[in-house]
Amino acid sequence: MSKIVKVICSYRLGVQSEKFTPELVAPCGMNCGICKAYLAYSRGVPKQRGKVTHCSGCLPRSKNCFIKRGCKELRQNVFRFCFECEQMPCKNLERVDKRYRSRYNMSMVENLKELKAKGIEKFLENQLAKYECRACGDVVSVHDRKCYSCGYITQA
Repeated sequence: MSKIVKVICSYRLGVQSEKFTPELVAPCGMNCGICKAYLAYSRGVPKQRGKVTHCSGCLPRSKNCFIKRGCKELRQNVFRFCFECEQMPCKNLERVDKRYRSRYNMSMVENLKELKAKGIEKFLENQLAKYECRACGDVVSVHDRKCYSCGYITQA
């Protein structure tokens, strides 16, 4: 496994944070490492009602999202990723993918295709290159283009 994919730790406000580990990639192809709720949680940003929420990631907290609830194979841990299913993308995945494409310029279906074709290590390397903060080298959120370590906001 490459150095980039291995756990990369940084410390802010005494909270350890990890960038891009396989455990942070949800079955739907979402890299929770680029989610604003995960970044706020892992970077020690205090919760603010209606503004800042916290999440430890879909797999680490065993989130039972609507994609997992709608898929027997995912619920029963037959599949790790949606790309293992012959029916990918299902209607639920298409719905969330359409929303993420239009709002955040990111596709979970494309993530899943890359995961299948190139493997988790290469996918995570590419995610690091795509979402690395130009100011401090940490991670920029897909949701608000903000780095929760230094406050830098990328342009759309």
